[in-house]
Amino acid sequence: MNQANVISDLIIWIEKNLEQPLSIDHVADKSGYSKWHLQRMFKKVTGQILGTYIRHRRLTHAALALRLTSKPILDIAMQYRFDSQQTFTRSFKKQFNDTPATYRRNEFWDPVGLTPPIELNKTQFRLPEPTFMDFPQQVFWGVTYKNNCSLNELLQHNAILRKQFFVDYLDKYFKNNAVLPNEVYSFSQIYKGKEHFDEQEVLYTIAIEDNNILDNAEKYISQGGLYLCFKYIGPPSDLVDFISQIYFAAIPMLKVKLRHGDTIEIHHNHSNLTSVSNLTEIPLVECDYCVPVIMKDDD
Repeated sequence: MNQANVISDLIIWIEKNLEQPLSIDHVADKSGYSKWHLQRMFKKVTGQILGTYIRHRRLTHAALALRLTSKPILDIAMQYRFDSQQTFTRSFKKQFNDTPATYRRNEFWDPVGLTPPIELNKTQFRLPEPTFMDFPQQVFWGVTYKNNCSLNELLQHNAILRKQFFVDYLDKYFKNNAVLPNEVYSFSQIYKGKEHFDEQEVLYTIAIEDNNILDNAEKYISQGGLYLCFKYIGPPSDLVDFISQIYFAAIPMLKVKLRHGDTIEIHHNHSNLTSVSNLTEIPLVECDYCVPVIMKDDD
């Protein structure tokens, strides 16, 4: 097995074990190499230092937990293997320029410091240049779905819901013999779970601008505001990875902060769909993925 494959398999294992002991000795034992040889190999293949990478990934997960859950800070520190809240605070502030408590309380979310996982064997998207769009407040008509999930399941869970909801929604269209509009909107929001402090409540609304087609459609008001939009054209299976790179690679490089509001997906060009079964046959998805932001200068 070549070095890239060895390191790729090791990174996958690290990602699944961020809440377990991951000293260099632990990782070396897993790899079967001496810790000196493993560290040299990791740096050669990835360009990063193994211990630093593990710490940055743990702190990234901790940052997500601070913003997206109500889990106590000490519990988050222990979950990601920091020996005390003081040690956690010191490391966290070095990476994110804020203490964990301040990071959680801030009205706007500064993504600088979030570190993406290394994925050597996956296609690296060449993200398109984003565009800023100022959406007006607007009335839509649609169906809202709600579910709970854990932090680790969030992106994949959202993808499952997206597919399920589109099937349900399109089924209502076709039963009414309606022509699907060129643009279908989805609005999603994530809230901290009310029953379990380490869960999120996901609200996902599929909607259109016309109220004359769907039965039981409810009014949905999008509050609008400034959005950073990324164009995606590709297979449905790659959309989750595309979204992940938006948050972990693209947005931290820009002078923006995330604000509360709907994340908007605008799905285009559905004229070729004539039945729900066609949904599984779509070779390409074309959508604008739009994230609510403010400019840092406006903070």
